Parts: sequence; C-alpha cells; structure tokens
Amino acid sequence: MTNQENAVDLRDLPRPVVAVMSSGFFGFFAHAGFLQGLADLGLSPDAYAGSSSGALVAAFAAGGASPGRMLELFSQLGRGDFWDPPSPADTIRWLLGGLKGRSGYLAGEAFERLLGEYLPVTRFEDCPKPCLMSALDLTSARRVVLTSGSLPLAVRASGAVPALFAAVPHEGGLLVDGGLIDKAPLTACAKHLGAASLVVHMLPSSSLERTPAQTLARTMALLRIQSRSVDAARWQMYLDQKEAVLERGLALREVMARDLPRCGPKRMHHGPAAFAAARQNAKNVLGAY
Repeated sequence: MTNQENAVDLRDLPRPVVAVMSSGFFGFFAHAGFLQGLADLGLSPDAYAGSSSGALVAAFAAGGASPGRMLELFSQLGRGDFWDPPSPADTIRWLLGGLKGRSGYLAGEAFERLLGEYLPVTRFEDCPKPCLMSALDLTSARRVVLTSGSLPLAVRASGAVPALFAAVPHEGGLLVDGGLIDKAPLTACAKHLGAASLVVHMLPSSSLERTPAQTLARTMALLRIQSRSVDAARWQMYLDQKEAVLERGLALREVMARDLPRCGPKRMHHGPAAFAAARQNAKNVLGAY
C-alpha cells in the first residue's frame, strides 16, 4: 500500500478521529513527529488526548501549533528552563528533616510558567480543537480527566512524575502523573470526546524492553524490578482499555514507537532525531493497515 493510498484510508476513518499520545519520559519530540507523520499522510485529527508527555503535545496540537512549530519550540528547551529544585540550604534542611513535607524534588512551577509562555492558548476552552488529558488524584485514589480550565496547570499535573515533580493541588485533590493510570487515555476519549476512531502513538516503557532475568542481572535490581512491576501493570491497563474501546465499536490504529533516539533532561539534543524517526515510523506502520 502506498502512502497516498493509505492517506485516503486514514481520511475514511469514522469521525471524530482522536489522536491519542501515551505517557513516556521526555517523549514529546517523538509525539510531535508522530503528528507530522499523520499530516504527511493527509489525516487531520478532530481532537487530541494524552497522558504525561502525550498531554503536553496534545495541548500544543489542540491549541493550533503545527508539529514543525512544536519541534522548533522544544528544540529551544534546556534543562534549566524547567529544573526548579529547592535551594542547597533548603535541600539540606529537607534531608535532615527526614525528607518530610515535599511530594517531589522539583516544584514544577517553572514548567507551568514555561507552558504559559509557549502554548498557543492557555485554556481548554480557547483551543480550536477539543483536548483532554488524564491525571491520578492521590486524595481520592481515582483517575481525573482534565478537559477545562488552565492548560498549563493540567499539563503540569498530567506530567507530575511522583517524587521527581511535586503533586499538583486541584479541586481539593493532589494530582500526579496520568501515565500511572492511563498509559494512553483510550476510554476517556470515548466517554468525553465522543471518539469514533482512535489513532494511538504508543511509547513502550523502557523497563519492559528487557527480560526479568536481564533486569535482575543489573545494578539496583530491586528498584528496577519495582519499576518493571509498575510498568507491567500500566501496560495491562492499556490492553484492557484497548479491548473495551474495540468492543464499543471504535476503530483503532496503533503506532508502536520502538528503538527511537532517547531524550531526557541531559539528552535534549536527541530531540530532532526522535522527531524524524517517529515521523517515518508513523508512516511505515500506518501503511501496513
């Protein structure tokens, strides 16, 4: 099947079509590349959704930013733009006090301010296209689906990795990383966006790329097994949601992003390569449907 033929197939998906982007540590370059791949194939989603890094890209896309514009903005980022730990003196007091009183090393406020400057719009209600993102409420121990109000606050909450970023106060709750409860928020798209079709960009959790035996052979094996256990549970929840939306009759196209260049706080320079690889991967995978 050629890309041109596939573009017609994608455009024929039942509407509305929602582009759903998974959680994945610093996966925003790859998600933007995925959206560029959709654009190359002639598909313009009707709405966007995501968890954690996927929520970040969903907010930009729903706000009207093109994938190319996202690449331009993300490429300007450096660690210092969002890294807001306590001062050295406060860190010492925190350590001596038994690590009490803080839910995360980074406050996350610098990240929220940055989003306020970079996002095309700062409220869900002002987005040209609908958008949603998920978070986990530590107070109620339930999923929270964010569809209204402040976009910077919602993106910060959906990406608040526990222990790294502080939990975000919201309507009496404390929100943390949506990827813990929704690797990709499929059922929320059906319920809140009325999706008829989902095109999913899935960034696999790195801990699941090795066998348990390989994990046990590495240093800090106990912590690695803990991480793998959490990621395995998240993957099972994703599979359950996938089954649920298919049973409801939604069309689903899944792009599994493997072997992409890895980005991180000290590897932001890998971003353009991750964008390009995800762009091509999306076209290759969708061409197989």
